[in-house]
Amino acid sequence: MISLLEPSPLYRTLMMRMLGSIDGFVIDRVFNELTSAYQLLTEPSDLIIIDLDCAPADRVFDFLDQLHRTGTTRFIACRMDADKQRIRRAFQAGSIGYIVKESTYEEFRANLILALNGGMPLSSCIARGLVESAHDEVSKKSVRIFSVSITEACRLIDEVLAEPLKRRRENLSDFLSREIGISYHHLSVQFKREMGVTLSYYVIMQKIERVKTMIRSNDHSLTQIANMMDYSSVAHLSTQFRKITGITPTEFKSNIR
Repeated sequence: MISLLEPSPLYRTLMMRMLGSIDGFVIDRVFNELTSAYQLLTEPSDLIIIDLDCAPADRVFDFLDQLHRTGTTRFIACRMDADKQRIRRAFQAGSIGYIVKESTYEEFRANLILALNGGMPLSSCIARGLVESAHDEVSKKSVRIFSVSITEACRLIDEVLAEPLKRRRENLSDFLSREIGISYHHLSVQFKREMGVTLSYYVIMQKIERVKTMIRSNDHSLTQIANMMDYSSVAHLSTQFRKITGITPTEFKSNIR
């Protein structure tokens, strides 16, 4: 069972989609901030994929040290670039792989599969050499996975879902088209090409992740959650939740450890 700590909605979705296509690996929990991930100190996972940029370096590595002491001894470190100091610290802390996120989709996925299966990702081999020339070469060859439009779309979707009731007056499609400055049709085509899922499916996935977080907190009933996330009914929420996760919200709640 894998836990994922990734603050970027974009990369959370990317890694969840990749992991879903790799046999033998199941995502147990997803965290978008270090504070919530401290839950792993009392409920360890077999493996953690952690974005080293999720918090200041000292906090991140202190967290990893604490995880080792509680039973979680394996993690895969991810970061936007090959920072030599962080690479050293990551491997010293017990990382089984180091993935430079600012790479092509194919390289990113290949390195993730290698790391999951105990191999050494290409990006970590280069980075561990800790030679300036290799780092410069990687930097020059780096290609951003996502365009500016798609990055902005994901940011805006995350913003809207944080307070969905405030955006009820305007369709999400109209809002995105206006804010990004391109037609919704063009944005949808571009989104599917770069993300591998439709824009509407991505929105549903993000809504369900927020619902899961609210269920875990146990602060609200399903009726309240449905209303807060702008679902027409609990039945509508349950149908969408099951479509994404394979289980109902009630079953999900009963499985929380």
